[in-house]
Amino acid sequence: MGDWNGKMREQVYRLIEQEKLIEPGDFVLAGVSGGADSVCMLLLLLAYQSKCSYTLQAVHVEHGIRGEESRQDEAFVKALCEEHGVCCRSFAVDAPDYAKRRGIGLEEAARELRYDCYARAAKESGARRVKVALAHHADDNAETVLFQMVRGSGIRGLGGMRPMRRMDDAAFIIRPLLAVSRSEIEAYLEECGQPYRVDATNLDTEYSRNRIRHKVIPELTAVNPGAVSHITRTAGTLLALSDYLAKETERILAVTCRFGQGDCEIGEALFKNYPTVLQKEAVHEVLSRIAGSRRDIADVHVEDVLRLSELQVGRMLDLPYRMQAVRCYEGVRIRREAEAAETAEAEAAADHPAEYEITEELLAAAESEEGIAIVLADGILRLRVRDFGGEMQEIPKKTYTKWLNYDKIKRSLRVRRRVDKDYLTIDGEGHTKKLSDYFTGEKIPKERRNQIWLLAEGTHILWVVGGRISADCRIDNHTKKILEVQMSGGKYREDQED
Repeated sequence: MGDWNGKMREQVYRLIEQEKLIEPGDFVLAGVSGGADSVCMLLLLLAYQSKCSYTLQAVHVEHGIRGEESRQDEAFVKALCEEHGVCCRSFAVDAPDYAKRRGIGLEEAARELRYDCYARAAKESGARRVKVALAHHADDNAETVLFQMVRGSGIRGLGGMRPMRRMDDAAFIIRPLLAVSRSEIEAYLEECGQPYRVDATNLDTEYSRNRIRHKVIPELTAVNPGAVSHITRTAGTLLALSDYLAKETERILAVTCRFGQGDCEIGEALFKNYPTVLQKEAVHEVLSRIAGSRRDIADVHVEDVLRLSELQVGRMLDLPYRMQAVRCYEGVRIRREAEAAETAEAEAAADHPAEYEITEELLAAAESEEGIAIVLADGILRLRVRDFGGEMQEIPKKTYTKWLNYDKIKRSLRVRRRVDKDYLTIDGEGHTKKLSDYFTGEKIPKERRNQIWLLAEGTHILWVVGGRISADCRIDNHTKKILEVQMSGGKYREDQED
């Protein structure tokens, strides 16, 4: 075999040894499709057994896409493995049907099924340490970087492929060809005289990656023949930077975030005390953990959460994986939609009164210096009647403390949750608005609306606790007495209004 092929082989061996991709005693499953890349990898892995003692087997996945041509690929792989004394396990899946049932693209469906087969083969091998070898090379890595870039991925995505990553508890993915190019692979096989199969779907530019491979990469190479090499080198730098940021992010998450069952509360400290780049990394990590996946979590979603942190309490936005982000007093809460609904349902079903009557006797007691206190399920409502001296600037502009015009209250009050036909008076001319329309305008999530306390006269809402008061109850120059209402305890933390 020529000296050129020997140099390429040494490149692959160097990566294997530097990254510890294969170590003595490993059980290596090589994903072999029959194409040039995987055939080259199989030959190189066989040769590497002379340098390191490990077990090598092959896995082939027939995706059910190309009919007879696909079955011929399977026969080719089995014959190649038999020729070299390699045990080969073959799986047959139906990617078109899977794509239809899942509502995803055929390319993505084939990938998911293929990885499922690798995981199954790894588990059923019974080996203690399994490495699944995939034939991604430098060109694939460059394509991945460009693909992630146009999708709006962050630094982690722009770092491209790792030579080794954990697949699950039982196995790792390794990529021993990541340091060599497609042209080097094809030249290696030509010098070896080794045939391989050509998958026609790899030429179909309807697939996103093929479009990058056959249209974008050639144009970049025309600008600079070293384009692929430069892209992958930059990706390596970004990968190292991503690893550093990941460590910093973990440190910040421990200080600023509180993870629960399917949700996370991101504290204000994240948005106030740290640089934007670390804010973005932390939010991306939170979204990925709650979603259970990094796929489809893009910079645009991170930016949306950062903008939400600057808005008023109660604002909400929808995110991928049926996640919701809600602006709360503590910062921003990220949760799965299902968990949010379950939480609201559990709270609504809790065994505590949903209504408290404030009788005339209680209101009379509220005229004392101490006032009265009503213990609710999640806080304490205090009421105190006092004289008003006419100083309008003394009226508190707080979230959970309000002054109402006691002269206009009919002495028949209730503290309760919402009911049908609730309304607010919105101006001095007596115009009203449905409470439901008020909630919608304030973008208060539907699952929160049944948990908000209201101070009401019949269906007339005098105060939405944490929100506005009725225009009928506003203090004016003729006000003689005021009713001070204050909610405290639990989540009711006093903030100044905007």
